[in-house]
Amino acid sequence: MATSGVSTWSLNRDAIINSALRKLGVLAEGDDAGADQLTTGAEALNSLLKLLQTKGMPIWAIKEYTFPTVASTSSYNIGNSQTLATPMPLKLIQAYRVESTGAVNVPMQVENHYDYNLLPVNAASGEPTTIYYQPLASYGTIKLWPTPIDATTNITIIYQRPFEDMVSGTDDIDFPPYWTDAIVYNLAWRLAPEYGTSKEDRASIKSEAKEFTEMAEGFGTEEGSLYLMPDWTGRK
Repeated sequence: MATSGVSTWSLNRDAIINSALRKLGVLAEGDDAGADQLTTGAEALNSLLKLLQTKGMPIWAIKEYTFPTVASTSSYNIGNSQTLATPMPLKLIQAYRVESTGAVNVPMQVENHYDYNLLPVNAASGEPTTIYYQPLASYGTIKLWPTPIDATTNITIIYQRPFEDMVSGTDDIDFPPYWTDAIVYNLAWRLAPEYGTSKEDRASIKSEAKEFTEMAEGFGTEEGSLYLMPDWTGRK
């Protein structure tokens, strides 16, 4: 039996909107959405993608970024057009430092805001051992402790990146293909009130959207073990 050998299928923005509208019975088979329908659909779709960023940390949206320390500088803004010019991280997962004189990764402690503020001697200088990340509206701030004493250290952060917007009708979705049904049905559910869909049909679409979303989520998480241990520092 011959197979295609191709595994890159995906739907672009307008195809996703058309599919969602067919689920609602707004479009007949073979029809395409009009200009106003595409505008409304694109708004709802991009809003949906922003909301999906809150659903944990999918392995396909985890990235690494490395930046050099600056002597006597403990705070760095990160985001488009910021000091660290890369799309703003959503969540910081892990960090480590590497000295330019060696090739050994030294793990760093990732702290939350409360615990970072409890660190002693704000003016301390040395090799950074602790990192805190605060995401803001359009950029984030990385803080290191102690304050870097030189510029010979590289810090690597591992983080969840934002999902890309769908700007034009031919843009492919910034998700693995197995998320297609989840996104189409969630979009249909979001658009249902605007097209007068009955409560019964909306409930049915919502149920299917939930099922497809759970299936996609279950596959897109990292497999590994969970270890629990006492907090010997007494700070948590």
